[in-house]
Amino acid sequence: MLSLAIVGTTACFKEEKQGTQFKIAVSIQNVESDPVLPCPHELDSYAFYVGKGSKWEVSSWEDALARRITNTNNPAEQLTNPEVVGTCDVTAEYQLSLELWSQYVFMVVVDPVNRIYATRFYETPMNWPVTHTQLHIYAWRKSGSATGWDVVNPFPDDKREPLVPDEEQTEEQMEE
Repeated sequence: MLSLAIVGTTACFKEEKQGTQFKIAVSIQNVESDPVLPCPHELDSYAFYVGKGSKWEVSSWEDALARRITNTNNPAEQLTNPEVVGTCDVTAEYQLSLELWSQYVFMVVVDPVNRIYATRFYETPMNWPVTHTQLHIYAWRKSGSATGWDVVNPFPDDKREPLVPDEEQTEEQMEE
């Protein structure tokens, strides 16, 4: 009888699992007059497994493209091989997906069209199979922070085309 009670109680405990599938819905606004729309082009995303309390950054646009991060407490320490490279599906509601299986991660999302990148330190939850989040990129702003993301625009003076053409433009102007 005792063995049945032990078997019955151990079956109630589930294995603890660190990590999550991190899904990101990316919205973009190229110019201030644009509506905020789902990003229509391919994005790059990657993540590094880092230590608790460590501080990392992307030091430049070139580093963002090269998938390189720098330890802010020790600039000589750089990581160049992300443990996770995300997938991108521009037709999905959540265009980016990263499989995160470490407790602490530093994520980077790169918008190669607008030459902007976003970073985020994240502590993955226990037994949480999927995490949904949003990232808003305002291409006309220099930088910003929201929903846990720090967005950096190293080229704020770049001229960007509106995502939605101005309704008052003539067809000839739009063809130019």
